[in-house]
Amino acid sequence: MKSLKPIILFFILATSACQLPAEDAVDKIKVGVFDKNGGSPYCITDAIESLRIDRGIEARTVSAADILSGAASDIDVFLFPGGSGRSETGNLGEMGQQKIIDMVKNHGKGIVGICAGAYVLSETPGYPSLALSGGEAIDIKHDHRGHGLVKFTLTETGKDIFPELKNRETCYCQYYEGPVLIPAENSKYRYNELATMQSDVHLIEGTPANMTNNRPFIIVSNIEKGKSASVVGHPENTPGMRWIIPRLVRIVAGREIVPYNKNVVRPGIYTKEILCNAEQLSKQRKAHNALIGSKEEKLKAMQVLYEMCAWSAKKWIPPMVRDKDFEVRLLAAQLIVKLERTDAINDLKAAVLNELTPKNKKLLQGQLELLENIPGNK
Repeated sequence: MKSLKPIILFFILATSACQLPAEDAVDKIKVGVFDKNGGSPYCITDAIESLRIDRGIEARTVSAADILSGAASDIDVFLFPGGSGRSETGNLGEMGQQKIIDMVKNHGKGIVGICAGAYVLSETPGYPSLALSGGEAIDIKHDHRGHGLVKFTLTETGKDIFPELKNRETCYCQYYEGPVLIPAENSKYRYNELATMQSDVHLIEGTPANMTNNRPFIIVSNIEKGKSASVVGHPENTPGMRWIIPRLVRIVAGREIVPYNKNVVRPGIYTKEILCNAEQLSKQRKAHNALIGSKEEKLKAMQVLYEMCAWSAKKWIPPMVRDKDFEVRLLAAQLIVKLERTDAINDLKAAVLNELTPKNKKLLQGQLELLENIPGNK
């Protein structure tokens, strides 16, 4: 009887392993999204929600205190989101900055910077940066140059990293005053450009033309034992392109590239550049004001915000599932799905719960199911 125990134990373990999906059978990549004074709350949320696309990634927020106390020692990849680069490095403090640098260079951790986070990773004179990308931000005095849906193209290396985009001549992504990068002078690191910005963003009076176009949009760099990735724009806030962020996490973590669900890999959603110029800003303000108007005004306003790819759509559309008119609630739910706002799942759940008409409840339930299935993890 005693001799059978190892056999029984092996059978139990083997049976249990067979019942696990392949993604759960390997160690997950633990990602720490920096959170505290500097990171925009929406940018932090967007980053975490984009990482949920990948079943092999486990994301949580980390603070400077976590980093210095050792509570973040299990993190494989640190991610610095959009917001204020100066505030993020300022919150880290000199000791926190050195800790991150050491973990990347000497312990092989990965690091990703998005927009303000790309500033953080740069090697920019006179700017509190970590020098972990080999890139230098220029024209900082005009960094408030504008935002919108911009064009970018892939390099040959980029096509290998993002094969889903290799047959597309032009791709589109949200951009919001991200850094203009060039190779950092005298840096011992050299970045590899994966994507190049093609839009010329100089929407604010006084900002120079031909500054953003033909500059790096996505770069990756080998940093001693670690690896970094910097993104000038905001894929995590662009429907159809959010998967770019977990892909970059895999790259800097040295993990295998995996395919993502067709619900999130939708690069054909946008087909033209939409820069938020004065005319667009006026249009956006009118739409915001109309959200407290009549039912018809609300319906039109939400559609306008969606079609113009407004940065504020993620802020103003989800609350409309609590409107008094069902048509407004339903359109809001449909647009939440189109925007891939998986952070609004609980909003939609509450809307379904409070819907009294069975037919209407079923329609909202259908949108909820679509939203829940966007990452393809169910």
